Amino acid sequence: MIEELIGRVFTARNLAHLEHWKTTGVGSFARHSALGDFYDGIIDKLDGIVEAYIAYFGDIGEPRDIAPKVTALVPLITVDAAWITKNRSEIAKGVPAIENMIDDLVGLYLHTLYKLKRLS
Repeated sequence: MIEELIGRVFTARNLAHLEHWKTTGVGSFARHSALGDFYDGIIDKLDGIVEAYIAYFGDIGEPRDIAPKVTALVPLITVDAAWITKNRSEIAKGVPAIENMIDDLVGLYLHTLYKLKRLS
């Protein structure tokens, strides 16, 4: 399950980075900034989760390359935030500290959704 989380996060980060570069126009600064904050922060949060997971359980399997069903960023982030929330205990195998780190990751997803929907 941790392997799927890694694949989903990498996919979201890559899509956000590509969208970040595509922003143009006077009114797009908020979107540009929100996307930058997201792709900058998401890997650090995932890194902490994976390192804690390895410390607790040992090595992880091969991360899966995820082909997203949705390629528009806001729907992808929405779907992934719901998937991560639904599977958080299974991903963390019931370890509260790892669950808390996953909650922090979901918080970044939700904060980004807020910025993209309300400030862009």
